[in-house]
Amino acid sequence: MIKKGFIALIGFGFVLTSCIKHEVIPAPTPTADLDAHFTGVINNTLTEYTQNVLGYENTSYKVKVIQPPGGNSTAVYYAEMQSPSQTQSIAIGLGSINFDSGVASDPPLALFEPFFPANDNPNYSNDGNTGFEVVYQDATNRQWKSNELSNYAGATTSFTGIVVESDATGDYSKFICTFDCYMYSINPDSLALMPPVAHIDSFLIEDAVYSGWFQR
Repeated sequence: MIKKGFIALIGFGFVLTSCIKHEVIPAPTPTADLDAHFTGVINNTLTEYTQNVLGYENTSYKVKVIQPPGGNSTAVYYAEMQSPSQTQSIAIGLGSINFDSGVASDPPLALFEPFFPANDNPNYSNDGNTGFEVVYQDATNRQWKSNELSNYAGATTSFTGIVVESDATGDYSKFICTFDCYMYSINPDSLALMPPVAHIDSFLIEDAVYSGWFQR
C-alpha cells in the first residue's frame, strides 16, 4: 500500500506540473525618438521652428535618379521643417547614396547607416548631388537655395550626434546639423523686364542649428 500511494502521489504531481502554463513575454517593440527643432538667423532675423508649434514638424523625403538594373542609381536625402498652415520652411539635403535599383527600390540599411557619419563635414553641392544643400521658402512662397559656387568664406556645415534608430514605421538617421551659408534666388521682377535679365538676390543664414532626421 505504501508503494502504491507513493506512486499515486508522483503521478498526481506530474499532472500538476504538466498543467502549469508558462507566461510568454513578447520582445519589446522598438521605438524611435523623433523630435525636431530649427533655429538660426535668416536674413538678419532670428528664426525658430519647433516640432508641434504652429503645426511645424520634420518631414523627410528623397530625390532618386534611377538607372537600369546593375547601374548606379542615386538618392539624395532631405529633412524639412515645414507646416501645412505656414508658408515658411527650411530643408537640408545630403547626397548621394549609390545603389542598385535592380536589387532594391531604395538604398538598403547597410548603405544608409554608414553614409551619414562618413559625410559629417560635407561640401556644398547644388541639388545635394555630391554633398550638402539648403533650401528655404520665404513668406512670399519664393524659394532660395545654397550654391556650390558661392565664394562666401564663412560657409560651414557639420553633422554631429548621428545615430540610426528604427521602429515599425522605418529606419531613421538622427542628426544635429550646424551651418552658415548664403542663399540665392532669381528676382522674379527681373524676369519681367524687356529683355528679361536674370538678377540674383542673396541673403545670409547664420548660426543655424537643425536637429532632425532623415528617413530611409
